[in-house]
Amino acid sequence: MTHGRHLRLEWAQHDGRGCLKIGGWTEAELRELSGLDAGALSRRLAVYPSEALPKGGDRSVSLPMAGRFLVQDGSVWFAPRFPFADRVSYSLLVGSAGDADGAEVWEIRRPSPDAVSTTEVVAIYPTAAELPVNLLRVYVHFSAPMSEGWAARAIRVSREDTGQALEDVFLPPEPELWDAQRMRLTMLLDPGRIKRGLMPNLEFGYPLMEGTTVRIAIDPAFRDASGQPLRAGAGRSYSIGPALRSRIDPTAWRLTVPNAGSRTPLLVEFDRPLDHGLLQHCLLVRDAAGQALSGVAEIGEGECSWRFMPDAPWQTGEHHLLVEPRLEDVAGNSPARVFDRDVTKAQDAPGEREAVMIGFSCDRA
Repeated sequence: MTHGRHLRLEWAQHDGRGCLKIGGWTEAELRELSGLDAGALSRRLAVYPSEALPKGGDRSVSLPMAGRFLVQDGSVWFAPRFPFADRVSYSLLVGSAGDADGAEVWEIRRPSPDAVSTTEVVAIYPTAAELPVNLLRVYVHFSAPMSEGWAARAIRVSREDTGQALEDVFLPPEPELWDAQRMRLTMLLDPGRIKRGLMPNLEFGYPLMEGTTVRIAIDPAFRDASGQPLRAGAGRSYSIGPALRSRIDPTAWRLTVPNAGSRTPLLVEFDRPLDHGLLQHCLLVRDAAGQALSGVAEIGEGECSWRFMPDAPWQTGEHHLLVEPRLEDVAGNSPARVFDRDVTKAQDAPGEREAVMIGFSCDRA
């Protein structure tokens, strides 16, 4: 095993059972562990109630918990034969049996069932009131790190007028798409049902229905990394409009240019809602010399605008807004291609993946 890395222990569900999930392994370690059979894994890894942890890693002193280890989706899972107990600390021992000097110990505590829930949903994106029927993704932001394995059960989509649940809207989240802190979850709508001409689209149509209002709801049963449910459920409603099937055209954006010598923000207004996750990284302001300006960027309401306030006053002269080609709108269209394109239309064929530069000049008032 490799020392110097940090293992992440969390409580999670696997195949409907409460398990201990261990992440943070190196790729080499995962390859090694994946090649071991169940017996070899149990000799390499062991879980104990912390109070029963053998001193010096000597496993002959006390038996580890009964259960099995499984290597899957970049993590190691431990499924106990009998459920973990609340309010009890558990320790993972990493190292070959009898290897007292090389053993590592990692600890995690089961939460109290009556502990106060503190984690909540802080945002659901997009925030635009109306979305195209070929919406590609939804982001859910939480206030603290979350457990994995709950998304498919705890996130639901329904028609707001009838309450009817819409099935199979999202691509099965296997694995779930979390950021590094496990505080932002990306839910993809099934691309096979969005792209025209593919069999899922022909058989089932779009996941959403134009002309309806839908609600995306997050159940409070969603567990955070400590195993606690959310403080409350959350949701957002959307009117579903026509499909959006055209490239992003930055030349169609409206720029409100600040005066030189001020720190008034540059305001960029889009012709459509853009993807919130990509919008945080795909716009850059440069000065006449081509140097990137430091400052604070803010995404406007509905992801339909973007403001940039420089750290230093604007200089007189030419500036450029750089738009990276990977920027997408909420339907997955970029400046280079149409996501849900008609293959018979030449104008929809993918173009060059080059950054777009929009020039603007800051003048003295």
